[in-house]
Amino acid sequence: MTQAEAALPPEDEPITSAQAAPTPLSLARLFVGVALSGIGGGLPAHTRRALLSRGWMTEEAFAETFTLAQLTPGPNAVNLAAMVGARLAGRMGALASVLGVLTPGLLAMLVVSVVTLGQPGGLPPLLQSALKGAACAALAVLLTAALPVVRVGWGLRGGPAVTVLVFLALGVLRLDLLPVLLVGLGAGLLIHRPGGKP
Repeated sequence: MTQAEAALPPEDEPITSAQAAPTPLSLARLFVGVALSGIGGGLPAHTRRALLSRGWMTEEAFAETFTLAQLTPGPNAVNLAAMVGARLAGRMGALASVLGVLTPGLLAMLVVSVVTLGQPGGLPPLLQSALKGAACAALAVLLTAALPVVRVGWGLRGGPAVTVLVFLALGVLRLDLLPVLLVGLGAGLLIHRPGGKP
């Protein structure tokens, strides 16, 4: 049984309304709501909360999807929406999720552009000050998404060592991401090779 299969409810367990498979429309609505509340980079935290509360994903399934979205080139929010949508409702789920996550930001940026267009100096000072204060809150929101993923990774065989080594390589030594990522992936494959110990 793969890790993804283990993340789904057992087949003999009755599916409750909270666990019913999501439709593309329900995923689009979820991601519109997530995008509206995911100000300051909090989209992964809000996505996790929304998926877990509906019973559509487990912590482990979300951590796996979130990690893959982080490793895939492109905007992380769009990657996460596409991967969650594809995992839960196939191609149409991916398309609906991406449209849902992009639409609120697109509309907001159009409005901000129209409002600030022609104003000398860009945003008014009061709004600039408010955005500086919001940056601190955004950090806390980002941590609420990262910590559950760290908890899942920390519980894996070799997880603490790989986590600390990658943090040191990227955060302290400031090495390039791609070589560190390739070494980390290689280490993960060695530690969790198919047919190896569970």
